[in-house]
Amino acid sequence: MIGPTPEDRARMTVRVLEQAIRESRNDSGLRMSSGRPGMSLKQWQDVAQVEIANAIRDAENEIYRNRKLGNRIAMTVAACLVTIGFFGVAVSWGRVDRAIAAAAGLAAGIGLFLAAAEMPIRLSWRKRKARKRAERFENIRDLDKQIKRMEKFLEDRKKSLKDRMDDEIKPKR
Repeated sequence: MIGPTPEDRARMTVRVLEQAIRESRNDSGLRMSSGRPGMSLKQWQDVAQVEIANAIRDAENEIYRNRKLGNRIAMTVAACLVTIGFFGVAVSWGRVDRAIAAAAGLAAGIGLFLAAAEMPIRLSWRKRKARKRAERFENIRDLDKQIKRMEKFLEDRKKSLKDRMDDEIKPKR
């Protein structure tokens, strides 16, 4: 699992679009031609286009980074194998001291081990980040639910207070 999943990207994009719609609906400065507050279709399309382009750009950058990682690991493995082979041949021809060849072989072996260990370490790190990201999304959903409940509560409270004020203000006969 590399970076956000397509579903996560879609959820983030939808959340940004929803936020843009809500903010423009609540903003009395933005009014449609009918005079009602809201966001015109053209404005919404512009916001949607920017957000979708950003999500696609992020996905392409993720692919590019992964390609660079694969190339780096392949080059490291190749260099280590060539080093081991070179010093092995040099020792067999008697051109290099065995201690020097052993040190070079040890260094190349350590390089191979680190190159081989990088992928599992990165995978576990990405899984951990994905779990944290899922937890954050769940926290955001819970927060959204709480905000909606609070908005409903405040609307109900406002209505009940307004009704009480109307009852007290009405002249009694």
